[in-house]
Amino acid sequence: MPIYENILKKLNSKDITLDRSQLDFIDIFNKHKPKKSRLFFTLSKNIIKGFYLWGEVGRGKTLLLNSIYDELKLKKAKFHYIDFMQLIHKDLKALSGKKNPLDIIADSIVSDFEVIFIDEFQVEDVADAMLITNLFKKLFEKDIYFLLSSNAHPTNLYLDGLQRQKFVSAINLMEKHLNIYKLDGDRDYRISLISQFEKNNDSGLFNKKKIKDFISSTFDCDEFINQIEINNRYFSCNGFNNSFLWISFSKFFREPSSAKDYIEICKKFDWILINEFGECGDDEADRVRRFISFIDVTYKENAKVKFFHEGVDPKNLYIGKKFQYLWERSQSRISEMKSKKYLLNSGKN
Repeated sequence: MPIYENILKKLNSKDITLDRSQLDFIDIFNKHKPKKSRLFFTLSKNIIKGFYLWGEVGRGKTLLLNSIYDELKLKKAKFHYIDFMQLIHKDLKALSGKKNPLDIIADSIVSDFEVIFIDEFQVEDVADAMLITNLFKKLFEKDIYFLLSSNAHPTNLYLDGLQRQKFVSAINLMEKHLNIYKLDGDRDYRISLISQFEKNNDSGLFNKKKIKDFISSTFDCDEFINQIEINNRYFSCNGFNNSFLWISFSKFFREPSSAKDYIEICKKFDWILINEFGECGDDEADRVRRFISFIDVTYKENAKVKFFHEGVDPKNLYIGKKFQYLWERSQSRISEMKSKKYLLNSGKN
């Protein structure tokens, strides 16, 4: 069965319906999928050597490329951009003193893999910009097939960065060798998945395992780390990656935190996910005060917040009197933030 039909069948089994732009992308990929022999690339110099899929947050870029990646019967590797660059820097350090260490790294990649998938491709550091420029040149010459996802078109990468002119050659290489495709649908894929997740959960309650499984598939998270650094301090969490932060109400808001930390969280993550809500009285004034501040900040910043409740609805968790005048505002904002209308219009400040 062709990749196109395979992917549609698997996504349909998960109640995921693709829009026209997503369907067109899979169809185009199906016509330019990688061949099993590198000789094919070598003899066909003008052939596409991969895809650069870009578009706004939540449009399903990772979903599509993961689906494609799973279907490829080739030697392959998948990285988040940050992890990929950390690996390259680590290898360069290990090869310190060797002649042409980047050549050694490129040869190693080529010997191990035929396809490289780098998710959330971004360039923000001058050292990374120079590395990408030189490494990509070598890998394109050696006919590695790329799958790249990004929020920006290649020409908008590393804008205003130091020595950007040197990075332009990497942009030119991507434009020459990759099919650059924009997902321009107006549907936020993750909001749709969250809505579907709730629809399939008749009780309206979410245990930790269900949430973890959902996050793992929706945000492509394989490892759940229980601590995160914000403003040079560490806080407990249930997991995070470049797209989301998952925190526990019962743990996170017991720890000293402030509006400054919540603003930083809004800047760093597209989604903030919260579970483990419990009723709070005036004997837990600090936790309630922090949560009220959190709601104020995330509402002002127009952040996407998903509240998973296992019994206590977050808008009803405060049962005291001391902050009642403030809590009424928080209740109203939480109700609005839980709505699909709010989520569809959030993240656009």
